[in-house]
Amino acid sequence: MDIFAPYEQAQARENTAQRHAGEAEAHLHAAINGLMAQKQGRFFLRWLMHNCQCFSAQNLAAQDGAQASAHDAARLCFTEGRRYVGMTLLRLVQCADPQNLPQLFQIREDEDAF
Repeated sequence: MDIFAPYEQAQARENTAQRHAGEAEAHLHAAINGLMAQKQGRFFLRWLMHNCQCFSAQNLAAQDGAQASAHDAARLCFTEGRRYVGMTLLRLVQCADPQNLPQLFQIREDEDAF
């Protein structure tokens, strides 16, 4: 029995996991670049970021009372989770191609698409 077998197997599993993660990231980058190549794709990405409220803040002071404060934490957690999804999407857009992010925010060129 090889006493190093468990360590070698663990390294092999880690290498496989890293390879799969790299392939998945390459597929995601290709998908983002495909969306960015089309006006409708850029519109869809902007729509997602708008719905994720990436660039807005939650106003918890709008409500008052004891019952409102009990729901504030849940509402804030939901909002931050939604924002996390949007910011992850922004990071993915930026990592796929550094020119994607400026192009995504140039709305003027896409106004004629719809």
